Amino acid sequence: MVVMSVDSSLFNKIKSREWFFDLFSERDLLIRKNGVVKHLRLSKLLQFYILTFLIGLLVWVFYSSLSFLLHNDIVVSAKKELIEARVAYRGLLTEVKEYQIKFSKLTSDLGKNHGLMLGLVEKNASLQQNVKTVKNKLVSSQSRQQEITRARLALKTKLSDIQGKLNIMTNHNFALKGNLNTISSDLENVILERNKVVKENDDYKIMVGKLERKMHELNHKRLKVYDDFNRKTQNDITAIENILDLAGFNANELIKISGLNSKRKIGLGGPYIAIEYPTGSKQDLKAKIALLNTNLKYYNKLYDLMNHIPISPPLDYFTISSHFGKRLDPLNKRWAMHNGLDMVGTRNTKIYSTAPGKVTFAGRKGRYGKLVEIDHGFGFKTRYGHLNKIFVKRGQKIKYRKKVGLMGTTGRSTGNHLHYEIVLNGKNHNPWRIIKAGRYVYKK
Repeated sequence: MVVMSVDSSLFNKIKSREWFFDLFSERDLLIRKNGVVKHLRLSKLLQFYILTFLIGLLVWVFYSSLSFLLHNDIVVSAKKELIEARVAYRGLLTEVKEYQIKFSKLTSDLGKNHGLMLGLVEKNASLQQNVKTVKNKLVSSQSRQQEITRARLALKTKLSDIQGKLNIMTNHNFALKGNLNTISSDLENVILERNKVVKENDDYKIMVGKLERKMHELNHKRLKVYDDFNRKTQNDITAIENILDLAGFNANELIKISGLNSKRKIGLGGPYIAIEYPTGSKQDLKAKIALLNTNLKYYNKLYDLMNHIPISPPLDYFTISSHFGKRLDPLNKRWAMHNGLDMVGTRNTKIYSTAPGKVTFAGRKGRYGKLVEIDHGFGFKTRYGHLNKIFVKRGQKIKYRKKVGLMGTTGRSTGNHLHYEIVLNGKNHNPWRIIKAGRYVYKK
């Protein structure tokens, strides 16, 4: 009551404006039914409530649409992040390989520098030996100074030449020492760089180990998925084969007739020696994928075959007046073979095709009266007799549950009913048994 009073006061305030008063003028509705006229008055307050409800409904629709679009953007961004993570993982593997190549190259350069240093050391030792030899010669020359005095002038020139060569050798020796110090410094830097690379390589090995463990877990999960798919596919194949048995068909013969023949045996032999693959190996994965492909191909062919088997009834509601098999003829009261199923209903009841196929006959045919015959492929045909009206033509391709005609009593008949036959490769089968198997399929 409080809410109504508040709304009434608000409406009275708005009503004071002339344009709003003209918009919500009172309206009268006259409703006439069975000669009685009823009067319905739409007050200004009721019109205001209706307008308020419509505006609120439009606001709610706009808010719901906006929330849906925002949620869709979040899902798309999450998928993009997953793709970027996979790309980063592949880039990380590439960097690890590059660091391994760089480490091998540094190790090779270090070996070459070590060999060069040994050669320089040997050359320095040879130069020092030459210096010692020259010094020995000088000592021996002093002991024979008196003998050489007369040849001093001649030897002085040679001595100066030797001294010049000695100076050159000494300078060369100093240069070699400087080069050796430089090489030692470079070698220390190389060793530090190598230790750094080794540490980084160890870190990357730890990271690669973690990634390999994750990949191993993913492989196990993937193998489990393949096992589940194989188990489900094999269960579905067994269910279809059981349905064929319930319908009165020999599953193996039907598979051979239909051209599937996925389980035929070929000439093979030899002693059996089992190969044990480690769980999660590539061979194990390939074996599971191959088994899944085989099961899926066989299941798809069986599923295609089931789509062409007429397992549903041609009528929505019916009673059976005569079953398939031996019976007393309804006209001459003699024993005779009945190759179909008589399904009783009211006149002009709709008759439907029980599987997709192609119409091979549509018209009058002797004792059948008006007859429709449909070829469903894989050797299956169905016949619909005693029709009152036919809706299909010969050569017409029809889908499952297509209306083919109306129930009647044309031909050799005692009343309104449908004579329904199922033929496989020229041999009639019990339609009621097949329809009961079809009910099991729909329950599954």
